Amino acid sequence: MSGSEKTDLGEMSATELLKLFASGKASPVEAAKASLDRIERFNPDVNAFAYVVPDMALAAAKESEARWKKGEPLSPIDGAPTTIKELTPVKGIPWRRGSALGSKEPSDKEFTIMKRLRGAGVTVLGTTTSPEFGWKGVTHGPAFGNTLNPWRTDRASGGSSGGAAVSAALNMGVLHEGSDGAGSIRIPSSFSGCFGIKPTFGWIPADTPSPLFELAHRGPLTRTVEDATLFLNAATGPTPLAMYGTCPTPVPDWNAAIKGASVKGLKIGYSRNLGYAEVQPDVAAAIERAAERLADMGAIVEEADPGFSNPQDALIALWYAAEARSVELANPTEAQKALMDPGLIKIYEKGKTYSAIDYVAAEQVRADLKVTMALFHETYDALMLPTMPVTAIEAGVDFPGGVEGKDWSDWSPFTYPFNMTGQPAVSVPCGFDGGGLPVGLQFVGPRYRDDIVLRLAAAYQAAWPEEFLTAPRKAA
Repeated sequence: MSGSEKTDLGEMSATELLKLFASGKASPVEAAKASLDRIERFNPDVNAFAYVVPDMALAAAKESEARWKKGEPLSPIDGAPTTIKELTPVKGIPWRRGSALGSKEPSDKEFTIMKRLRGAGVTVLGTTTSPEFGWKGVTHGPAFGNTLNPWRTDRASGGSSGGAAVSAALNMGVLHEGSDGAGSIRIPSSFSGCFGIKPTFGWIPADTPSPLFELAHRGPLTRTVEDATLFLNAATGPTPLAMYGTCPTPVPDWNAAIKGASVKGLKIGYSRNLGYAEVQPDVAAAIERAAERLADMGAIVEEADPGFSNPQDALIALWYAAEARSVELANPTEAQKALMDPGLIKIYEKGKTYSAIDYVAAEQVRADLKVTMALFHETYDALMLPTMPVTAIEAGVDFPGGVEGKDWSDWSPFTYPFNMTGQPAVSVPCGFDGGGLPVGLQFVGPRYRDDIVLRLAAAYQAAWPEEFLTAPRKAA
């Protein structure tokens, strides 16, 4: 359905809604009601929300409506129906962090990203589901149960921003905040069929203590690239409160960066598997087709692996140590541990065994990886590869096929290397496997050149909208 044919506010993108707000042809209150109706209609089948707050949403939408009527919106996204991942605190909503141990009382705190979104006037519909402390690449856990794939509910949504991805795919709101420590925006974007960007670390400030340090990025999941750039314009920028990373100035206008996006002349290094991973044939075929399309669109596409060996062991040392610290900060009793995700407790126990020397060695792997990728980008504007080697795995399991491996990251080898480097990376819908499940195409750019991956994604979206903007049948 093209934008000109849309009449239901619930089917529209943020960009389309905001044009109607500006012209007075629709109001933020009407848009909020349409999004809440979709949540009521679709969420029972997929379980994407931790909390829905209709009264708070409608109150915020009324305030936005008044601002638009006066011609004084706070920002271009004033009134946009928005969801926040449950790992990010929102005043007035319990901050459980996906845990049975989390507080059930309304939060009284917010981080910089939420303050900036509020300052932009968004309408918060509620918070979306995450596994406990965001520890894995699927979204099921003791606090909120299992979040299911919008295309097939016997399959996983991906994680840890699973609720955000499902909400984006089903247009239960138009802007969806997520976070990504080892793939947690891109995995569910790929599995659930939406667009997601893990920005360069630093653009969105990390203003709260985190044992993941510079691994954990925040960013948007949306149906369109345009909508993601509007979110980024509101959320990016320096602050003296940033604890990790740096944010250059001036900050680009991300929305302007994709206007008339073209790939012509961009030099893309195409890696089928980073030289060490196995890829499902249907996924490989879809990525190969995307490479051919980009070449036809004028990009210079060359087969090229960046040349690093699998950094999984280093990632696991950093990840497990961080999760062990997260659990220790929660200070659970033995009785409380019994209420927690058994997989999280397992890596908590493992994480406690790493030494400072192990951690320093892992940090050196991360530093070397940064240099390897920086050298790669001396030749190539972007790296192109699958987001995931597989389509959505079965729902409710940490390991596909019932065979436990080294770590859940076994089945997501293409995401975590670029958390370790801090680079911008996007997942772009690029087709389906034989069973009708979405396939994600990943673009990775040089640090602070998010404009390149956004440009590639926007050009692909414009050229192949029937793939990029296809919604699950139940959302039609």
